[in-house]
Amino acid sequence: MQQSAVIVCSDVNMLPAACCTLLSVKRNLDAPGVEFLLLGIDLNPNEIAEVGNFAQLHDMAITVLPYNTPDTAKQARGRWSGATLARLYMDLHIPDHIERLLYLDADVLAVAPVDELFTRDLRGKALAAVDDYVMAFPEKAGARQRKIGMGEGGRYFNAGVLLFDWSACRAKGLFARTREIFEERSHLFENNDQDALNVSFDGDWLVLDPRWNTQTGLLPFVDRPAIFHFTGRKKPWQATVPWVHRRMARQYVEDLRNTPWASFCRQPSAAGRIGGFVSHMGKQIGGLARLARMRAYFSNS
Repeated sequence: MQQSAVIVCSDVNMLPAACCTLLSVKRNLDAPGVEFLLLGIDLNPNEIAEVGNFAQLHDMAITVLPYNTPDTAKQARGRWSGATLARLYMDLHIPDHIERLLYLDADVLAVAPVDELFTRDLRGKALAAVDDYVMAFPEKAGARQRKIGMGEGGRYFNAGVLLFDWSACRAKGLFARTREIFEERSHLFENNDQDALNVSFDGDWLVLDPRWNTQTGLLPFVDRPAIFHFTGRKKPWQATVPWVHRRMARQYVEDLRNTPWASFCRQPSAAGRIGGFVSHMGKQIGGLARLARMRAYFSNS
């Protein structure tokens, strides 16, 4: 098997969630030799040590790659988070021996075996990814693609789960190109570096089944999700956990128990649970037309 790694980018605010993301992959991976990397954004020594303690508690190894936000990225920090921008600089920090790389957002959990991602034939493409939910709405997707300078009629991926042929990315200088695009067009990008990555990899990516990046809005239409992606403002570790992710909230509580990060998880009150259910049902009823379009697109993806 190729030399493979899983990577998450995180600053101190998302560090507990990022470590849970890596742990979830370890639990769902039988293949030996896959490395677990964390691009640590402006972390101090104590915060890096906490990552090591978490890894030791869960019998795994996490390599922290120190990352200091460059001046170019700092210029956009008011609009985008440091964690979002750090992804554009991964190529400057990932060890040279890595050939295949699975990038995951910090609000992601693997819930089924992921071994096949590390052996899948990418058919000569540098990247494999899942369609963003916006693809269910052609008018909206087309407007976004035209605005950011993508080719007409292409597909637009969600950047929360990205499977790279890292050797090809290095050889083609794709991340250096993405940074150039970011610097030239960042004023056009409403969806942060996801837009920049889509422009850079336009036409050079393989479409994956939605089960590999089951975004929150896709849950009703995806059989056997392998990777949950908690899109939206409300996350499972928050007291406002969405109804559809209430079971995942328990996973974070369990994984962070006996760590200094236990308080990262906020439990909803009884009233909050009822309110979450009512809100969920209201969205289901009020968004029937939207749901129908998403079902039609993603059920056939």
